Amino acid sequence: MKKISLVWIALALCTPSFAQSYIARLWNTKSYDKIIAYAPKAESLSGRDNMTIGRAFMATQPPNAAQALKHYDLAISKRLQSEDLYYFRAEANYELGQLNDALADLDKCLEFRENFQKYLLFKAAIEYELGRKDAAYNTYFTLSELYDKQTPYYMLAVINIEREKYYKAREQVEDNLLRFERGEDFWRLTAEQQVELEWRIFKEYEKALKTQEALLSYKPNTTSYLINRLVLQRLAGKDSLAQISENDLQRRYNENELPLSFYKKGSIKIAEEYRNNGIVEDFRTFRPQLFDNVKYARFYVSELGNVVGKHTAGLVRNPHDSSLFMWEFKRGRDQFLVPATDTNYFGFQALFSLPDSSLVPIAPVRMIDSTIERQLRVVPPSEVSDSTNTEAIKMD
Repeated sequence: MKKISLVWIALALCTPSFAQSYIARLWNTKSYDKIIAYAPKAESLSGRDNMTIGRAFMATQPPNAAQALKHYDLAISKRLQSEDLYYFRAEANYELGQLNDALADLDKCLEFRENFQKYLLFKAAIEYELGRKDAAYNTYFTLSELYDKQTPYYMLAVINIEREKYYKAREQVEDNLLRFERGEDFWRLTAEQQVELEWRIFKEYEKALKTQEALLSYKPNTTSYLINRLVLQRLAGKDSLAQISENDLQRRYNENELPLSFYKKGSIKIAEEYRNNGIVEDFRTFRPQLFDNVKYARFYVSELGNVVGKHTAGLVRNPHDSSLFMWEFKRGRDQFLVPATDTNYFGFQALFSLPDSSLVPIAPVRMIDSTIERQLRVVPPSEVSDSTNTEAIKMD
């Protein structure tokens, strides 16, 4: 009997099951290169061994999805039926950009285990990437019904916004703000959704501003949040607060607290107004002396996104009293001088409501009095107060 047992052990050591067991042990020790060395012998190996070799190819950096897929296909041809195998093949197909094949593999996985969370999340993400928003919505909805997972709730709102189902999206966003932990990633993403919805779609500026302030309480130095707050304050008619926010951005610029992109651009958006035929956007220039003495610029943008007009204004000394300032207002090719009763944004806005009769063309003044031309000079920002109070300046 002992001899017979020894014979069976010897035979077992020589069978493919031992090779499979050995490859499995290599996987457990993360010996991916040693596993891949068995790839040339794939035809003689079992389906499970081929699956392990495929996984080893995917575990390398960068992953070799093409080689992995060959071994997964070979494993299936050897009649290995495993939900893990189809999931691994879905990953390889996804890595290769074969999204429809990846979906087919995931559907096969769901035949093994219906409504399994891992498979549904992967499937919904691929459907969304393929632009199949109705299918993705249905899959995410199934997930939200079965599991307490944040991603499906968030994506339902994303898809409804993209499908322009704004009222449903609004309802979902409000529910999500209560559902997600305040301050954490999904809460912040959802709060950003609410800001955009209330601002761009429903024009509820006060509500959007309140949410933007909440975001700033958790991320106080996020430049996009600071700009949004400034523009929303102006849209909500909170001019004094808006000027404080504008001055704060100028301070951050001066103290090198803004991202590098803003230093390259040299300006920042401070207001906007939607009109029937497009949008008007106002910008503050951080260093006017580098931009042809432009402190504020207004751009008229068409519905197609083309700039169809531009007005600018900067500050110069009053030629009759150097302690006072004037706006150098450029409207197309025309240039005017206007007494600066306010050197901040409110004064810039006021320029557009002035009658033409109160605008003094620059060219005639220079022709009449060359002394005035010499006295006109650009005013450095350090000489102009950015106080939120209106600066009353009497002109001669």
